[in-house]
Amino acid sequence: MLIADVPITIGQYESPMAADLSAASSVSARSLDGRLRAIVQEDGRVWVIFAAGQPVGMASVAPLSGLPGLYELDGFIAPAWQRRGLGSHLLQQVMADLQGTAVRQISHLFADLQSPAAQFLRRHNFTIEHEEWLLTKDNLADCLPPTNRSDLSWDTLPYAQVGRLFCRLYDASFRDFPWYQPYSETEVSAELAAARDVLFLRRGAAPIGFAWLRWPEKGLGQIEPLGIVAEEQGKGYGRYLLAVALHQLAQRGATQAQIGTWVANETAVALYQSVGFRHQETITYLACTV
Repeated sequence: MLIADVPITIGQYESPMAADLSAASSVSARSLDGRLRAIVQEDGRVWVIFAAGQPVGMASVAPLSGLPGLYELDGFIAPAWQRRGLGSHLLQQVMADLQGTAVRQISHLFADLQSPAAQFLRRHNFTIEHEEWLLTKDNLADCLPPTNRSDLSWDTLPYAQVGRLFCRLYDASFRDFPWYQPYSETEVSAELAAARDVLFLRRGAAPIGFAWLRWPEKGLGQIEPLGIVAEEQGKGYGRYLLAVALHQLAQRGATQAQIGTWVANETAVALYQSVGFRHQETITYLACTV
């Protein structure tokens, strides 16, 4: 392929290319190299597009944990080479190379469907796969603990015990839902900052739910995820656990809470809004079947 008499080729990524590619992104060469190498090691793929032998853009697909056949698409073209057809050429190569592989679908998330990248993918047959809402609640000082119930209690566990119970309850809560994306115990250990961040709800002695508290910045607490096992849903236990989680966030210094949910999960949206959460942002996933 030639553009203004400049030969355009596509090849594999190698670490020395990170310096040139980082100049076209907001990521340092070291961080970009580490990310791309990790994608390859995790059974993903990386493509680099060259103009006259110099890397001017890249694309990658990385597997989504626990979702066989579903991969996340990422990439960019250097500003000086945009609007010349390189992005289309690169995406066409990606789709051609994925034919006959284990990849069934590739997707990318957007906070703004009017962004140039979103519009580019939509012109190339990417459609809305699902939408998620990010909701926020301010003024956590009024978040009181739920009224005591003789049948319900909550606790935390030692760090070494959290992962196994969390994974079991997560599967029992979401296995039948389209937003199910299972965790492994290894992933829990890698993400969990402190054992007390995962609250377990019990009915009698039996664990029936969980809420994972996260702390992305000072004063902000996230509840992600929160779940009740399938056979105990629809009984008010989710509302009870949410009240526990909000009170814990307030007790530990949060002044604002965030929680996310699929827009199609009308039950969760209604619950969150009923306790004062308000819609802040919509995240849209654009996807294309390979």
